[in-house]
Amino acid sequence: MKHYLTIGEFAKLRGVNINSLLYYEKLGILIPARIDPESKYRYYAPEQLSTLDLILLCISLDIPLKELKHYQDENAYWQKKMLEDGKQIAEEKISRIQTDLHKIEYSLKCQEDQEHYAGCEGIYQREIHSRFFIVEEYIGAFANISQFGRISTQLFDYAEEKGFSAVPPSGFMFAFDRDIIRQFLFYEVLPTEKKDAKVIEIPKGTYSCLQMEFEADLDHIPFIEQNFGVSKQRIAIVSNLFRDKLQINSRYNEIQVIDGYTIPGSKI
Repeated sequence: MKHYLTIGEFAKLRGVNINSLLYYEKLGILIPARIDPESKYRYYAPEQLSTLDLILLCISLDIPLKELKHYQDENAYWQKKMLEDGKQIAEEKISRIQTDLHKIEYSLKCQEDQEHYAGCEGIYQREIHSRFFIVEEYIGAFANISQFGRISTQLFDYAEEKGFSAVPPSGFMFAFDRDIIRQFLFYEVLPTEKKDAKVIEIPKGTYSCLQMEFEADLDHIPFIEQNFGVSKQRIAIVSNLFRDKLQINSRYNEIQVIDGYTIPGSKI
């Protein structure tokens, strides 16, 4: 038996346990080179390490092991086909990880900006960079939790379907345009060059801001006009605000108002 490895020796070469090898055998994807008919001891050939390596690669890439059996059954050059598919899966995973990293970096920057203004009292001025929002026009009261949740979920799903990366914060906004006031739900998304009717860019600028505890029944439009004055054209963003851990059970918003800009009615 000097040309074979025992199941224990074979398992140690790749740091897997014996039960895993027995499972791979049961699936039919890694059959021992020899099984002693009397003792039932299993032995493996050194060249079978390449198959074990491919199995471990499948596990790393989240390819179901049962699919590996299909590769083996359907294609004489199954290793090449599996590696080609594995390359595509790996590239997709890298892309998702890179997107998640961008989300984390963007969210951290937002957190740092919020910390700089934490606890501000009354109206204060804040420079805010240009931002992209995916929005849905909202008819009705924001206190209607059922409707709010349904439309918010639909908007998030739409963003995911279209490949826009939603990041904190989310909230709602009001677009004032002379005598017309429209209200929207929004998710902020990573900067993008993709065009979509629901995605708008709001320019950088100096915003007048006010922090307040969330009130579901608040009539925001008169509240905004009472605190920020009246304007014929403005955007008012009511954004989630993260406060310190001592206030974790409270929900805070930051109202961000910029005048001289609105959302064209034809876009949404």
